[in-house]
Amino acid sequence: MGEASAGAVWPLCTVDIRLDDDAPLPLGQTPWRNRRVSYIAGGTIDGERLRGEVLAGGGDWSELGRGQDGAALTLIDVRSVWKSHDGALIYVTYAGRLVIPPAVLADFRDPQRVETLDEGAYYFRIQPTFETADPRYDWLNAVVAVGYGRRTARGVRYRVFGLA
Repeated sequence: MGEASAGAVWPLCTVDIRLDDDAPLPLGQTPWRNRRVSYIAGGTIDGERLRGEVLAGGGDWSELGRGQDGAALTLIDVRSVWKSHDGALIYVTYAGRLVIPPAVLADFRDPQRVETLDEGAYYFRIQPTFETADPRYDWLNAVVAVGYGRRTARGVRYRVFGLA
């Protein structure tokens, strides 16, 4: 991390995650929450210092809500394992928020139209945390990161940034 000065934001990676074809699985409104589960089918990681693949088997245990203005609100809760191009395993978790205004909700839910939506039409932010035992990637254990999300036809794409 030494290349970044205090207060700097630096690009860490772009992550494309493919979800299972039946995602999300709506569990519905329980006495506690309106939960749904989306399982990760795989994905790719591309960055200068971090590249590789997102392994299948992780998932998002999200909670749905509704804003006073009718917006669809989602609390994101993802757990996944990434494998670097040189074999390091990295446990990645992230929480976040997804807010979809009523005017774009139909397009957002349609895999044929979602990628035509302007990224500014909805709010999709995450805060990933990295954990690895591999000494080559020990620097990730100390990174505070944020990401911007975008829904794709088959899953999600994140642009992830480190904070110095």
